[in-house]
Amino acid sequence: MILKVGNLDLTPFTAYGGIKWQRSDVDGKNAGRMLDGTMQRDRVAIKIRFDVTCRPLTAAEQAKILSAIEPEFVTLTYTDPVTNSTKSGQFYSNNFPSTFAMVRNGTEYWSGLTFPLIQK
Repeated sequence: MILKVGNLDLTPFTAYGGIKWQRSDVDGKNAGRMLDGTMQRDRVAIKIRFDVTCRPLTAAEQAKILSAIEPEFVTLTYTDPVTNSTKSGQFYSNNFPSTFAMVRNGTEYWSGLTFPLIQK
């Protein structure tokens, strides 16, 4: 599995089962249920989304990830599960919560960092 924002490999920071892939269809104005009950499709695009959940992180690790996903758009390189090939594209992220967990042996830890990576 490849999941990189720029040169930052996200996979070492993810929790077990922490990468969720999703394909979403974007339908046009002519899509919807007809009076006879049939479905009319008007797909104008297919977009990919990853939801990433991180393992507990040190403050330094979290800062590295948050800095990488902060720009308006980022280049994401990923394994496409449909073709089992490597692809790249422009993605964005928003709404990424995290919780301060503890300080242990002088190191600050955060938990629960989750964020989406949504295709432009």
